[in-house]
Amino acid sequence: MDFSTMILSMYVAAIDGPDEDERVIDVAIEQSLLAGQLGFNPWFTEHHFRGPWHSNPMQFAAFLAPQLPPDRYLGFGVLSTSYYHPVRLVESMNLLDQLTKGRTLYGLGSGFPGKEPAGMGVDAEYHGSGRAAVDTLEIVHNLWKFRTGDPDYMFEMPTQRGKISRRVVPAPYRKRHPTIIRTASRDDALVTAAKNGWPAFLGTFGSESPLIDQVHLYRRTLAESNHPPEVVAECMRWCTCDWLSVVVAKSDAEAVARLEEAKAEQLKLRQRFIAEYGSLDGPVVKRKPGESVAAAFAAGGDSYATIAGHPDTVAAKVQELVDLGINHLLARFQGEWASKTRYISEESMRLFSSEIMPRFKDVPPLRDPHALGQR
Repeated sequence: MDFSTMILSMYVAAIDGPDEDERVIDVAIEQSLLAGQLGFNPWFTEHHFRGPWHSNPMQFAAFLAPQLPPDRYLGFGVLSTSYYHPVRLVESMNLLDQLTKGRTLYGLGSGFPGKEPAGMGVDAEYHGSGRAAVDTLEIVHNLWKFRTGDPDYMFEMPTQRGKISRRVVPAPYRKRHPTIIRTASRDDALVTAAKNGWPAFLGTFGSESPLIDQVHLYRRTLAESNHPPEVVAECMRWCTCDWLSVVVAKSDAEAVARLEEAKAEQLKLRQRFIAEYGSLDGPVVKRKPGESVAAAFAAGGDSYATIAGHPDTVAAKVQELVDLGINHLLARFQGEWASKTRYISEESMRLFSSEIMPRFKDVPPLRDPHALGQR
């Protein structure tokens, strides 16, 4: 099984001032390097006007790549495809794929609503409907297939246009395209990912169906799509379960106490930002009837499904994923590295690495999609 962790240093700044940027970037580098040393693949998110390094995660990853152990992957959860010109997106993804010899994992999605689309010149309705991401991905897919000598390829969408007469260079290190992991909270997106031979995020917040139903739907569609064996193997390896809130401690009681401490600081940072600068954009999260996305995020709705406990407790939850045939876990450890609860995140990472990951090191991954998620 593969394990990754999300780097989110100062995702919401208590003080949004330029004097903080250097410190927070240095903390993010430190967290990323420790994650790599502990056996995790570090993952980076993309957001704009929030956090001093999140706006260009591919450049950040390129800086880190030669400093990490050579068998680590770099992940992106997720790249906001709606904000890129398709050619520039393919060029950047392919180049980093070449530089890392294929050790890049590109989660692809729409990006946050709120202030980001306006700042990036994307109509809010076009972005919020998901069409901007879908249109961009369709063009990107065609660009990966285009070869010099093919008839010119012309594309136009509300935000971008282009005419392609020669192939995009460089080509990806991997033969078809870099490894893509598609956000798929809706069942139709899950089916599209399987038909295209793309791994997908399974069981993410806001999903239409329970995790086990998503596993069955994805695997069944993958098996029926007649992809080459190497494509099926990549999909089975990198379909990802995303745990947004994890705390590991020496006892269940201590883990729960640390969770409450980390969440309290997280909410305090968010409320301070709101008091100083106004509303705070966030991801689509669990929310009460009639509650806005911003209000739900401010109240911590992105951390509603928490895994907290002794290593045995958390390992039992990992085993449930293994039993479903899920081979990749992306964990976000609670605790802010650039603030007081860093120790909670760091100690969780260390315990997970030393006490949990070794239990699953030699478990052979499920490779047969016909097994429909059951060992």
